[in-house]
Amino acid sequence: MSMMDSMEHYDRPPSELSLPNLRPATQAYEQSEPPPTYYDRPMIKPSLWRWYIPGYFWLGGIAGGAAVIGAAARYLGGSSGRVTARHARYLSLGLSVVAPAMLIADLHRPERFYRMFRVFKVSSPLSVGTWILTGFGAVSGALAVRQAAEDGVIIPRESGLGRLARTAIPEGPLTVAHGALGMGLGGYTGTLLAATAVPLWAAGGVLLGPLFASTALASGAGALGLLSLIAGKRDDDSEQARQSVALVEAASSISQLALVAARDALVTSRINQPLRRGRWGALYRGGAVGGGMLAPLALRLAGRFAGPRAARTLSGVSATLSLVGALAERVALLEAGKVSARDPRAYQELTAGAPGDARPTPRQQALHAPKAPAYQPHIAASDTLTAPAQ
Repeated sequence: MSMMDSMEHYDRPPSELSLPNLRPATQAYEQSEPPPTYYDRPMIKPSLWRWYIPGYFWLGGIAGGAAVIGAAARYLGGSSGRVTARHARYLSLGLSVVAPAMLIADLHRPERFYRMFRVFKVSSPLSVGTWILTGFGAVSGALAVRQAAEDGVIIPRESGLGRLARTAIPEGPLTVAHGALGMGLGGYTGTLLAATAVPLWAAGGVLLGPLFASTALASGAGALGLLSLIAGKRDDDSEQARQSVALVEAASSISQLALVAARDALVTSRINQPLRRGRWGALYRGGAVGGGMLAPLALRLAGRFAGPRAARTLSGVSATLSLVGALAERVALLEAGKVSARDPRAYQELTAGAPGDARPTPRQQALHAPKAPAYQPHIAASDTLTAPAQ
């Protein structure tokens, strides 16, 4: 092969070379518009997260939301709040065991999960989240043991172990810590996504943490509502607890809708495209927004005008939809983020700035490097430190 043939072969676009997994250069942009990147290839790599991560986000959100609601109910709900707090403590314990297992399973080397505890870095949402999850699991376990001693479940209430658990485990401080850690667990995952370079997650990222926290409260309230219905008790405290949890679920759904609308108004259509088209857009709009936010609100409203039996049925359906909608939101956002990472135009739209932002002006360079010599024409950069001034 001659040198000219080699150069022609090198200059051929991917469509002519028939390279695998490469799109033709004319597929993603118009002929009159230059490609944003070399052959319109992605500028960043999509995440390698598997289904474990949206499952972890979902279960962690339920546990965190339930902990917040349980802590608030313990001090603000009176006698009925004790019912909600009891359910929240047992639920948080169970999910705080399953959720970390899913997170560890997604690691490339799961047996090295302990290396995440080597440092604590406030500027890293991943590091902060690791310690939030660890603290939440420890507090959930302690409160569940104390609750079991109070209820006489596994640990007899008046036994020596039961009295020791009720005396040695301080309920007040741990309940406050449980609620605070639960709020952190429910919302830090959204902050973690916003801290990446993926356009769909980074654009409007200031709203992603509150959105995940609101979804955590809605799904936690849905899980607590279902537990209240499954318990089957019809006394006044149980009914009051169920109705209070239903109000939290409705308020959280309204907050979700407001944050979704604000995010749609803030994020450009190009960046937000994966959530408006395709299967992930359908899952997000139909499953998360329609099925997980609007439908539960409509059912809650209908339940206020229905009889007691129909109201309980509608409450159970609404709680189930809130849980399924939260899962749909997590899956859609993570998978749509992978699609967004493959779009170089979305990345360039995210990183576009005013003149001088991407490349500092000479004055800005002088401010940051006052000891650097001035630019001298016809002198190589490697010689500027020793070359005489002209």
